[in-house]
Amino acid sequence: MASKFRNSTWLKSNGFAPQVFLFRNVMSGQVVYSQMPHVSAYLMRQQWRQPNKENPLPDTRHDLWRPLAVAQFESYDAAIKAFHNLVELRYLRDIKRRQEAQQLRKKDSNGRIWKSGHYRPTYTMEATADLSTALDITKDKSVKVFWDGLWWRGDESSWSGKVSHLDMKRFGTREKFVVLDELRAGALQ
Repeated sequence: MASKFRNSTWLKSNGFAPQVFLFRNVMSGQVVYSQMPHVSAYLMRQQWRQPNKENPLPDTRHDLWRPLAVAQFESYDAAIKAFHNLVELRYLRDIKRRQEAQQLRKKDSNGRIWKSGHYRPTYTMEATADLSTALDITKDKSVKVFWDGLWWRGDESSWSGKVSHLDMKRFGTREKFVVLDELRAGALQ
C-alpha cells in the first residue's frame, strides 16, 4: 500500500487511529513524518524536495528506520492538521528559510552541520521541536506522545501542559513495529 496523504474518512474506514508517526533513521539522524505506521519512498520524496550533500534523500531500507515518537490525538482532523504542520515546518526550514535555519544549526570547523560519521543529531532535535510546535497549534485538549525513549523529547519546559509523554513498551530491536500496532489498537478502543 502506497503511503500517500490519507484523509480522515480513509483512515477511519481502514482501521487506522488518529496518530502521527515520527521515524528516525539510525544511520543519519533524519526524521520522516507519516500518517501510517511505516515509512515509504513516496513519503521521503515528498518531504525531501531538494536533497543535498548535508541532507541527502534517506535510504528506504526498513531496518534503518525506528519509531521516534507517536502522537495520538482525540480527533482525526487534529491528527491530519498536525501532520500538515509538521510537513510545512520542514518545507520552511529546508527550502523557504534555509539560510536562517542554517545559521541556527551547530557547525563543525568547516562550517557544515555538525556530524559524527554520517549521523547528524540536528535533524532529530529539529523534528522534536517541530512536533512541540505542531501540537501547540492543534485544538485537541489532550494529546499523548509515545516516545522510543523519554529523553528524546528534550526539555519539558518546551512542551505545553496538554501533552502527556509516555514511553513505548520495549520488546527488542526487531519488534518495534509490533509496538506501533498495539498503540493503534489501543487508540481505537
